[in-house]
Amino acid sequence: MIRSLLIVLALSLPATAGIYVIDGDTIVVGREHIRIVGIDAPETRQARCDAELRLGLEAKARVLFLLQRACGPLAKADAGRCLTIQRQPAPDRYGRTLARIGVGGRDLGATLVAEGLARPYICPRGRCPARKPWCEVPAP
Repeated sequence: MIRSLLIVLALSLPATAGIYVIDGDTIVVGREHIRIVGIDAPETRQARCDAELRLGLEAKARVLFLLQRACGPLAKADAGRCLTIQRQPAPDRYGRTLARIGVGGRDLGATLVAEGLARPYICPRGRCPARKPWCEVPAP
């Protein structure tokens, strides 16, 4: 009886309860993992070099700042009130929702690209190009 009640309560919780930032291009809203479509941010968990890790942590911190400014404390945030989420019709190959995220009337991905914390990443007809490495040293 108690187990059934807990399951019903868990299923009735709003899907937008809380926001968690995984990295510069992935967030979790409630239980939904969302990959920000149209950008590629440096990795933090599987960074290939120190430069990628540093920039990845900077991108994550920027996303945290922008979301906290718009939503308040993220653990209790109601994403439906502070974000606009434009979901794509199909998930990515990892099962994440692909979406554009609007924060304070601005596209979050475009903001990160403009600030040099992400690159545009367009997948025409669902065919994504190889990601460019973040560890390349530009020629002098």
